[in-house]
Amino acid sequence: MKMLEEKLKIDKISKGTVIDHIDAGYALTILNLTGLDESKNLITIGVNVSSKKFQTKDIIKIENVFLNKTQMQQISILSPNATISLIENYKVIEKKKVKLPKIIKKLILCVNQTCISNSEKEPISTEFMVLEEKPLKIQCIYCERIYKLEEIVFTSKEKKEKKVKQTLHL
Repeated sequence: MKMLEEKLKIDKISKGTVIDHIDAGYALTILNLTGLDESKNLITIGVNVSSKKFQTKDIIKIENVFLNKTQMQQISILSPNATISLIENYKVIEKKKVKLPKIIKKLILCVNQTCISNSEKEPISTEFMVLEEKPLKIQCIYCERIYKLEEIVFTSKEKKEKKVKQTLHL
């Protein structure tokens, strides 16, 4: 009789956040976009981990960090299947599925230079309506330009532009 041995590929954390069911290949983009990559806390990343639900997925575990609303919205745009688990004493105390809002405000830039949201005279924040969740398709409510996920340019706190592109340097 054979013993079936199952082992966690990524160790548990004592306190912090687990971002699970990330679309395969987006873990590093999520870390960069949310600013979590600048954290001094332990971060464990699994890329292309086998998944019963989605074949492969990415997973991020970050100790002593809890996400804010903006970070959760950024994750929902990149990976609408993601779940966020809050961990205390190695146990899940709360688990949430990220939810893509119907209207996305201030998180994304409209690259149309003639859009009113890019006017120096009018301090107007961007707003995009979600047309489709999977694959993502959004529309600027001002100029009506439509964007797919790979065309989106995010804004960050430092007002740097961050494009959805993941590069891996070996």
